[in-house]
Amino acid sequence: MVDEYRPVRLSAVAMAISFAAALGTGAVAPAMAQDEATLLAQSDARHSFDIAPQPLTDAIALFSEQANMQISAHGDLVREVRTGGVSGTMTGADALQRLLAGTGLVYRITNDGAIIHAPGTGQESSGPMRLGTIVVESGGMQDEHALAADRASSIGVSAADLERRRPRDLRDVFKGESAVSVGNSIPSSQKLYVRGVEETNLAVSIDGVRQNNKVFHHNGTTLIDPSLLKQARVDPGVAPADAGPAAMGGSVVYETVDVGDVLSPDRNVGGFTTLSFDTDSETFTNGYSAYGRHEGFEGLGFFKFAKGDEVTDGNGEFVNGSESDVLSGLAKLGYESDEGHRFEVFGERVRDSAKRPFRANIGRLTTGTNPVTRQYTTNRENYGAQFSMPHADGLFDPEIVVGYSGTELKVPVPFGSIGETTSLSAKVQNDFNLSEGNTITVGTDFYDDKARYYDPGVDMHESSTNAGVYGQARLTPMEDFRVSFGLRGDYQIFEGVDGSDLEQSGTSGNVSAAYDILDHVTVKAGYSRVWGGVALSENFIMNQNWDYTDGIEPVTSKNYTSGLEFNYEGFSAGAGIFRSDFKNVRDPSFNGGPGVVTDFRTQGYDLSLGYDWGAGFARATYTDSRIKVEGNYADSFTTNYLGMPLGKIIALEVAHRFDGLGLTLGGTMDAALTNRDTELAGSEKQNSYKVFSSYAEYEPEDLDFLTLRVEANNILDEVYSDRATYGQEFSTVEPLREQGRSFLLWARAEF
Repeated sequence: MVDEYRPVRLSAVAMAISFAAALGTGAVAPAMAQDEATLLAQSDARHSFDIAPQPLTDAIALFSEQANMQISAHGDLVREVRTGGVSGTMTGADALQRLLAGTGLVYRITNDGAIIHAPGTGQESSGPMRLGTIVVESGGMQDEHALAADRASSIGVSAADLERRRPRDLRDVFKGESAVSVGNSIPSSQKLYVRGVEETNLAVSIDGVRQNNKVFHHNGTTLIDPSLLKQARVDPGVAPADAGPAAMGGSVVYETVDVGDVLSPDRNVGGFTTLSFDTDSETFTNGYSAYGRHEGFEGLGFFKFAKGDEVTDGNGEFVNGSESDVLSGLAKLGYESDEGHRFEVFGERVRDSAKRPFRANIGRLTTGTNPVTRQYTTNRENYGAQFSMPHADGLFDPEIVVGYSGTELKVPVPFGSIGETTSLSAKVQNDFNLSEGNTITVGTDFYDDKARYYDPGVDMHESSTNAGVYGQARLTPMEDFRVSFGLRGDYQIFEGVDGSDLEQSGTSGNVSAAYDILDHVTVKAGYSRVWGGVALSENFIMNQNWDYTDGIEPVTSKNYTSGLEFNYEGFSAGAGIFRSDFKNVRDPSFNGGPGVVTDFRTQGYDLSLGYDWGAGFARATYTDSRIKVEGNYADSFTTNYLGMPLGKIIALEVAHRFDGLGLTLGGTMDAALTNRDTELAGSEKQNSYKVFSSYAEYEPEDLDFLTLRVEANNILDEVYSDRATYGQEFSTVEPLREQGRSFLLWARAEF
């Protein structure tokens, strides 16, 4: 009898996990075999590991890449197992032992690599083994520079995180991360803040395509359906040169799903449907997806709509303008040749058509006679084409991205106003992979951004065209020391509403370092000085009579970060400090002119503590951030398009999976302490709150295509506005309240 087992590619980065092809004679294919002494040497070699708690199948893929070892396991043995992860610099043998801690599994070294098995199964002896194919679905972060020094302080949201959180809006994406705050309870009005800095001062991309969404200060900046995401990454403060131009306070990277993320290797066609119901607002949400691949070609389509009434806050009062009327969709077509050349085109759109509060980020003003709600229609679109060689590991590892993004906001009342921001962008870069842990990235990028406002009486716009060149070196000069440094130069042509041109240029630089002072302790630090040119104005305050004769100063920033991390046998702890100084941030006003600029600073510290026990984890994070404008404490009005006075934020996330039952239980706590910085700015204090939520998710053993979930959100019925929500410190503003106690029923069926 002949048993056949084929290798399965586990990640997008050229490393394959090979499986023994054992014939009836017990011989091992020569191409798969290695000398046992070589394998033992590999297991004793020290490497840097960064593998978060996640399903063991996903962790094995990351371990194989980071340790440069072949790993084998029976699919049935590891498919439902979770690991507590492993982090730090150590030998491959030690890292694999920690990866398997608490799983009940062990490993041994053979001529075919490391084999994971259950103890007492007769697999302890050496020699060739007959193993079934392991099926790995994506769950970890897919980032070829994950171990670089410039990622040491990054905040990653992996596919496993998204699967656990099942996010409905942008805030849910970053649950458990105190350093990332998302304000407002209405998705179309949500804005993201990283350590107090608003995302308009960050380089934001979706599938590598630059986003330019500064439309209206009452609306959100990047409306995105989290159902489309496979991962997200935030680089707070210091961002590398290849993050793109104007990464003033860092960068945010969103990646949407590919066919390989949702379709197991042994299938060529698949699909799923999701259904959810919110008992409070009676909101139904339906999603449908289909995908497939054939001879290198692949395609994916996704469509979702949500329709429902207004939510109620903790007092049982309706939150005006909070109903749901959203459509979203994603389409991707790709082809990967036998030589590893990958081509992909994609398109993604989100449309929000519901009535919103008259000022969409404010519940209402306590003075004035404006209507409670009015029509807002928001359309955001993102299109692109990409060429890459995802399995390249030599000196030729190119990436080319061409894309277009845009946001349109229609506000019929009272002027028939339409605001549009668009960005046409391109990037060409190459990674020179010198050796493991040593890569130099060089490239050039371009964007043409436009902000336009028009109504029946006026049509005007500003535009900005920028060309940049950059290089980023990510090196490991010593075994325990990693360094990353980069430089970029940008040339910009800015055009005002009067047709006048401003030409400017500048340079930006960054450096980051991470040093493992002990096996379990890492110190890290980073610095950047960024030139950002002239940012476009918000569409709805542009004035056709603006005079640009005096010019506009280009914005610059300086960012400083440092921290310490500890990881040992599931325990983790961290502490860090940060500061960002912004000079000449554009702050135009309708009557004050286009050239008004201001300076501001954010600073503070982060703390984290966690424990992973394999089948579950608990993690708490704490961030204390302060913002000052022109040297003074400021409120949320003064900080529009700059940041937000956040103060002390606490986030807690805990989860445990009962593998034998197919059941996962989890919960979160979001809290903010009283913030009196706004009192120092002449406004009222921001009140404290604490919000508890929980969930249970069940995968029936006899119906493995089905996943069921129930959530209890805001269990204590807290009456509050999220700390990042505008206007809560003003007596004349009734801020948008968050939803009170509610229950969500959710189901997913795969085909």
